[in-house]
Parts: sequence; structure tokens; C-alpha cells
Amino acid sequence: MKIGKQTFNKGEGIKSLVYGGLDGTITTFAVVAGATGGALDMRVIIILGFANLLGDGISMAVGDYVSSKSEKEYAEHHKQEIETEYNEDQSAQMLEEKGLSAIDAHHFAETLSHYDAETRDNLLINDDEEESNPIINAIITFISFVIFGLFPLLIFIFAYFNHDLIPISFITSNILTFTTLFILGAVKTVVTKGNWFKSGLEMLIVGGLAAMAAYGIGVVLGGV
Repeated sequence: MKIGKQTFNKGEGIKSLVYGGLDGTITTFAVVAGATGGALDMRVIIILGFANLLGDGISMAVGDYVSSKSEKEYAEHHKQEIETEYNEDQSAQMLEEKGLSAIDAHHFAETLSHYDAETRDNLLINDDEEESNPIINAIITFISFVIFGLFPLLIFIFAYFNHDLIPISFITSNILTFTTLFILGAVKTVVTKGNWFKSGLEMLIVGGLAAMAAYGIGVVLGGV
């Protein structure tokens, strides 16, 4: 997919979507669980939740932008080195990174030394590969973080206006959060190519442990 003069890497976009959503869900629920465990006022819980959504969301987006940009600059540096001067050892290393064994990579790199630069470039560098777009990745991360991170907070917003929902707010937040975690963990396999059920269950367990820890800390601090 073309965006201006750049290509949008769909795999990178999915990764930003999934990991942004996972982090948003887990961190927001951790804040909510800790605040609930500390018996804080409903209004305070909502303020803390939104502060996390915006603050951590921006932080995640900036981190994604910097890492994507650094990865792209590293790839471009590799390409320039190949185009300007052929280095057999460096080419062998690149071939190993593409999946060749060390022996085959060195044999291939030695064979390539007998060919012209254009032929070497075509074999070593895949110009058709979709490039990562740091800005788009950062935007996807931020939007995903905010949208999915909002789920643990939704019931508290409704309960603030309808006090009848207060008794069931925390358990409802648990259900929404763990369902979201399982779905996002399963969707993560689009990138990792793993087992969707195992991945969803793993993310559910990790998120649950983080939530219980945050809730326990809130209970302890609330009693001080």
C-alpha cells in the first residue's frame, strides 16, 4: 500500500495495532484495579484512567515511532553499504539473517563477488519489500492504545452517571478486560504465526497477574 512516496508495511501496522491495544488494556486496567483496591472515589478512578490513556498512549506512540525509524535507518544503511562497496563478510552476514546457514552464506557471498553490482543488489536487497512507515505506525499505536484501553474504564464512566451500576462496575471491568486481552492475544498470531488459543490464553494470564498485583497494591496502600 502506497502512502505518498513511501510504502506501508501491513505487517508492521498489525503489530502496532495489536501491541498498542494490549498495552492500553493492561495498563489502564492495572490503574483501575489499583484505584478500586484503594477504595478511591469513582471520579478519581476515571481521572486516573484517562490520564493513563493519554499519557501512556503518547509515550507508546513515540516509542513505536523511534523504534520503527531506527529500524528503517539501519536497513537503509545496510543497503548503502552494499551499493557502494561489496564486502564479502558483510554480505555473508546478511544472507545468514535471511535464513542461510553460515557455510552456504559464505559460499554464496564469495560467488557473488564475481558478479557486477547490479546483480548483487538484486539478489541481496529486496526493493519490493514493503517498508515500515514510522509516522503511520505511531498513529496506529496511539489510536489502538486509546480505543482498547478504554474498555476497562467504560463501566466506571457509566457508573458515575448511574450509581446503580457501582456494585457491578469492577467485575464488569474484569470481564471486558479479560475478553479484550484474549481477543488481542489471539489476533497477535497474525504476526507471530502461533496458536491463536494458546496466545490468547497466555495474554489473558499475563494481564490477569498484572491486574491482581495492581489490585493487591491498591488494597495495601488504601489501608495505610
